[in-house]
Amino acid sequence: MSSNLNSTLNYLDEIKMGDKFQVSVGPILRRDRWVAGTWVKYVQGDEDFTVEKSDGLTCGFLLYGSENYDDARTSTYRNFTSYQNTGTYSSARGGNIVTLVSGGGRFLFSQYEEFNIDPQGNRTIPATYSLNENLKISENGLLCNDTDVNLNAVGVANPTVVGICSKIPSTGSEKLGLDIKY
Repeated sequence: MSSNLNSTLNYLDEIKMGDKFQVSVGPILRRDRWVAGTWVKYVQGDEDFTVEKSDGLTCGFLLYGSENYDDARTSTYRNFTSYQNTGTYSSARGGNIVTLVSGGGRFLFSQYEEFNIDPQGNRTIPATYSLNENLKISENGLLCNDTDVNLNAVGVANPTVVGICSKIPSTGSEKLGLDIKY
């Protein structure tokens, strides 16, 4: 049995710090949980600066993941969605500080689109990333390099370039590098 408690899964590496802000997680994202590097958008909520998973529109990505209720030994220890001793209301709803990165910085993502959109609107074509190419956010809230036309076809009305590719995934180092443009 491992004695390594609270070991964070390495979904995201922060190479150079970007602009960070505090946000509140919306009810859908809180219910479904999230991994570090999940791209989000602002939504109307009970609190200011509430975010839910992006559908192509984005205000940034979450720096840390939610708590892993299925395996407490691999939970995120920086931000979490469980009990905090900060008062009755916030404890009951998992009130916490979630960090949003919205500009500047260099990051390595393990979660990104591995397939591009085919002519039928399905993600079946293996994605090939290139250095210095523009990266956008997919309909799934992940980094991608699909064309605007293909993203429009799957419901992303106004694809936004969020940065450029600074590292391509390769054998032994499967992470995708992003230099944020905002």
